[in-house]
Amino acid sequence: MPTVFEAKVRRLGNSLAVIVPDRIAKEVGAREGDEVKISLLASKSKAKDKLTKYAGIDTGARKFERDESVRV
Repeated sequence: MPTVFEAKVRRLGNSLAVIVPDRIAKEVGAREGDEVKISLLASKSKAKDKLTKYAGIDTGARKFERDESVRV
């Protein structure tokens, strides 16, 4: 079963690293040298940018209002 936790991304030389707390590592049985799968969620600001870029969604647009006066 996946374990979810929040962590800060840190610089480690020319790479970025996520520190897994000891409590979490023990809980899932992870040890140094083990390979793990990591799923990253975009930050709120990045998610908004991606929605605009890939889906063409204008998150700042006004709500659609039907103009009944022009209906036939």
